[in-house]
Amino acid sequence: MGHGNSGFSEAGLRRLHDVLAGHVDSGTIPGLVALVSRNGQTHVETLGTMHRDGGPPMRRDTIFRMASTSKPVSVSATMVL
Repeated sequence: MGHGNSGFSEAGLRRLHDVLAGHVDSGTIPGLVALVSRNGQTHVETLGTMHRDGGPPMRRDTIFRMASTSKPVSVSATMVL
């Protein structure tokens, strides 16, 4: 199924999942929450756990602690440009 005007293709979402799962499976990160939006359609991926040693699984509403506040602001400004 192509994306047409609906926003996402199944192949693209599957590729996104595979790339993100690769980072979790390799141990680079214990878990993640990714959100992408296109043409008013939103897709959320949650993978892995909250801690390196296991623990509760990541959820869509998991709260993350930000260690640096300048980086997210800089990245957001760059994305707008």
